[in-house]
Amino acid sequence: MTVQLAASGKLFLAGEYAVLDPGRPALVVGIDWKMHAVAEPGAPGLQILHRPSGLLWDGGQAPAELRFAARAALLAMAFCGKRGGVRISFEDDLSHDGRKLGLGGSAAASVLAVRAVCALADRPAGEDEILALAAGAHWAEQGGSGSGADVAAAALGGILEVRSRIVWQSAEEVMALPGERVAASRPLDVRRLAIPPELRLLLVDTGAPANTRSLVREVRAFARGAPARWQARAGEISAAEGKLRDALESCDAQSALDAVRRGAAAMAALGEDARVPIATPELAKACALASAAGAAGKPSGAGGGYCAVVVAFGDETRDRAEAALRPHFPVFRVAPA
Repeated sequence: MTVQLAASGKLFLAGEYAVLDPGRPALVVGIDWKMHAVAEPGAPGLQILHRPSGLLWDGGQAPAELRFAARAALLAMAFCGKRGGVRISFEDDLSHDGRKLGLGGSAAASVLAVRAVCALADRPAGEDEILALAAGAHWAEQGGSGSGADVAAAALGGILEVRSRIVWQSAEEVMALPGERVAASRPLDVRRLAIPPELRLLLVDTGAPANTRSLVREVRAFARGAPARWQARAGEISAAEGKLRDALESCDAQSALDAVRRGAAAMAALGEDARVPIATPELAKACALASAAGAAGKPSGAGGGYCAVVVAFGDETRDRAEAALRPHFPVFRVAPA
């Protein structure tokens, strides 16, 4: 049996950093730019192939390109009671011309690895169980860090409001638990939003990589060292998320654009307070060009490089923003999956 699988890339629309506080929400979108994998019976044990690089892992320490998939597959095998005979081939990795864009490749790989194992096992899993296993593996592989919102976007697609309910204390705790307990843990609270029919999204590649783990670590250090200032900045980011959620649900285009701009400003202010380069000059330029064209832009995810997401309503505004941005940056049209 051969199974074809796909998982969505992600963009953050609002709530970055603040979502790391349990209970604070983020708005994410699983987009139609997808990662693909093939699952099939294989030799005894577990084999994972990364076709873009030709890397093959079949035990021991996994290479960087496959470490999230390896951990997720092992956790899924524990849940399914499958001892081996699994081969997973990743056909692509959400990169463009060999460069990462910050679209949640590790989250998508975790989701695909869990789905692959469960598809080949005699014990099928529900979507909630797949999401919990992928989120647990992803959180553990990040060293006990992350909100899981990117995993939800990869698994479910569409526009989602996600709150972290993670109660694990360490990566070791997650991996020591029986697979059934991880699958039943429900670490994420997810609510799906209707997609406004006029919503248009652009992905703007600033050409600069970002070290997301380092950015998050520095912001967490700021939060510990200046808790009152952190709460103020996180509150501003969360307020922008709430306004964007309400505007999208009511199809209020102008309020949605205002909320995106407010979220971008709140992220920049957090970066200034924490002395972390969240809003780089390239990201700021992309957002300014989008705003001047009648759209709105913000860093997607942790910032510091990678991509801006541009929100527009209607083809005319989307086209105008794209025309303003394209002389300066590679621009891609994307849509909720």
